[in-house]
Amino acid sequence: MSGMPIRLLRHLGDGQFDVFDPRPYPVQFDIVSYTWGPTIPAYTCDIAGVTWGIILKPEKLDEIKRLMITANIQHLWVDCVCINQGDETEKAVEVTKMFEYYKTARQCHILLEMPEVWDPQRIVDDLKFVDHVLSHMDGAALTSEAMITPYVRQRLNEWAAKPWTFPVDQETVKAAAIDMGLLNCYSTCVNHVRSLFRNLYFSRVWTFQELILGKRVAMWAINPERISPIGELFHWIDLATDSKDKAYKLQAWIENSRVLKTGAVSAITRFIEEDNTILRVLQLQVLGIHSAKTDIINGGPNWWYENYKGVSNIFSAISIMPRECTVKADLYRGLLGIFNGLFTAEEVARDMSGDDMEKISFNFFRQLSVKTGFAWTKLAISSGERGEWDWIPMVENSSSIRTTDCFAGVVRLGRLKQKDEKGWARAQARTGIKGNPRKYMTIHVTRQSGPPGFQFIFKGCNCGKKVSTGLFGSEPIPTHDQPRNIVRDETGRSLVQAATILGSLFDPSFSLVDFRRRLLGKLQPDWHVSDLTAKPLGWVDRCVSGTFWEHAPSNYVRVHNLSMNWNMVDIYDCESRLWNDSTKNLTCEVRVNCGCTVVAPFAFIFEGITACQESFLGDVSAELDDDNRIILHDGLGLVQVGDVGRTFNLVAFGGDVQAHKTYATQCRRAKVDKEVVPQKPWPTGRALVREDFKHDMMDGMRDYGYVDTGGSGNLLIMRSHPVDPYRIIGVCIDEWIQTEKKEVKSVLIR
Repeated sequence: MSGMPIRLLRHLGDGQFDVFDPRPYPVQFDIVSYTWGPTIPAYTCDIAGVTWGIILKPEKLDEIKRLMITANIQHLWVDCVCINQGDETEKAVEVTKMFEYYKTARQCHILLEMPEVWDPQRIVDDLKFVDHVLSHMDGAALTSEAMITPYVRQRLNEWAAKPWTFPVDQETVKAAAIDMGLLNCYSTCVNHVRSLFRNLYFSRVWTFQELILGKRVAMWAINPERISPIGELFHWIDLATDSKDKAYKLQAWIENSRVLKTGAVSAITRFIEEDNTILRVLQLQVLGIHSAKTDIINGGPNWWYENYKGVSNIFSAISIMPRECTVKADLYRGLLGIFNGLFTAEEVARDMSGDDMEKISFNFFRQLSVKTGFAWTKLAISSGERGEWDWIPMVENSSSIRTTDCFAGVVRLGRLKQKDEKGWARAQARTGIKGNPRKYMTIHVTRQSGPPGFQFIFKGCNCGKKVSTGLFGSEPIPTHDQPRNIVRDETGRSLVQAATILGSLFDPSFSLVDFRRRLLGKLQPDWHVSDLTAKPLGWVDRCVSGTFWEHAPSNYVRVHNLSMNWNMVDIYDCESRLWNDSTKNLTCEVRVNCGCTVVAPFAFIFEGITACQESFLGDVSAELDDDNRIILHDGLGLVQVGDVGRTFNLVAFGGDVQAHKTYATQCRRAKVDKEVVPQKPWPTGRALVREDFKHDMMDGMRDYGYVDTGGSGNLLIMRSHPVDPYRIIGVCIDEWIQTEKKEVKSVLIR
């Protein structure tokens, strides 16, 4: 039988097991997907047919046996005993057969370690109950007076008496006159759905592949006391969508029934609004996985050869919620079942093994390009000067590269034009950019030495200098060198001020208020408060209401005359996907050529780039196309974890790169109450390039252009001579850069 593994685990009855070769007498078998956890020194297990050391914890192996007994599974393929993990040659062969095994298996079982077991059908019924109440009861009505049946009233009372799960205390909810039973029922359902998808299982590389390849995927919750079925995967995918639907309806139900909203109502709706944001990302993730399963089922083993939209969806789905692995090479090897036939067993052993991530990354994208005929690259600017296949960015070797962030911003550059061993990309591009790239800002990426935190340090270029106070008077501008802890209720106001300062440097020619709304809307920061009214609905504007930061005209917030040194100790999370386990301990130092410097978290700085008015990355960080495939628009792919310690330049083709410096001089010389109007046009046609890129007076023959990659971003290209091919040198920040001619032409990129 095609797709029959070389070994299967068999339940002989009475709790006895063995491993055997089923190929002489093919049998039906199931397959199991689970998380390994930390491996241990090899030991001898008590399963006949296993002649090598097992490195999986005995407790995990026992859980798999319990699954077989409970689910009445006679034959099971499980990697821990069906692959000799100590034989690298065998492992290389087996990696290339994952698609066949999952396609042949009768059913796939997902084993989740869960302290509490939830019945998905009960959650479905409870969400329907929430929907029923929303449809038949006014948002401001009392349960006792509402036109609902006694049974519904009884259920609401029962939910009101259950353990409280909504993040606002019960007394506040009572004061807001919102039914407590309804709110508790909604919150419990949403928390169960969110908790399931936050399970360790959904954070690993190999399980992503197994989720997509598995058919008739049954999910099991297991703990030391019990093992229970919790439904099929598509049930939970539907629940994720249904939960978002109820969050949206509940917020509208509460708000539409009130002309005036109390502080308690605003506090409650704020948390529901945050649920909406989190559930939206979750919905994107699960719908992207579901769409990938459809692509593979319809397309068969070679589904990815021509389905470029499906390939993009795979990279988007695995990076939107970054996943981890223990062995670095598994970042790529863990996808070889999805990309069935991409590598042979010999090529896996030769090209996809070891710790050299530069080699592995390059080989993966080169092979994907060769097999599909498309030039697959990444929205990144860390490509080295190699002279061939130069459009494939190289990941700097780093011991910390163990997450799927490396797949953020994978794009189809164009057709592959291959000659001998060299790969050239044929792409459509706008060429003949007006002007030359001139540097005006640098961003240096480093790793924090201490624990992860949200530190914002700003030093205006005028700090320490004297500012005019009168016709002949002046006084020194203070410099705040000592850090100040921003705690709890002060956090929102400080974040808004920090975002306004960043907008004054990144996007000064547009509305700073709009910039900070976009930035903080993308960042979605969470922090501890001592009073719920400290983070009201619309907090981005309300936190600075009544201060000169509120409307923040760029000619009034003279950031060049300011300095801050803030440690925002109560920020514990950000919902931005640029803030994750591999990036939250990264920090960026930004230096403007006027002398202003900013030190802030990676997510804050790069969400700031995406929040610029004319950024190609747009106002939405991720969305679904008509077939539920994910399309990403964000900045995570601009730099990679391997780029820690490197510096990137912001350059501009238009405007005046000395505008910040000139304006800083104006701010220092003008009295506080006097309006300061910028004298020079701000930089336009902006792009992010490597620090080692330079444009000198001798480079007059250079021709610059950009490639639109179809929504993911524009890649900046350059050639030194009219007969040379182009090469990628950076990523455009602005969606449109002025060119000599507006037509798009075909170009060759090496």
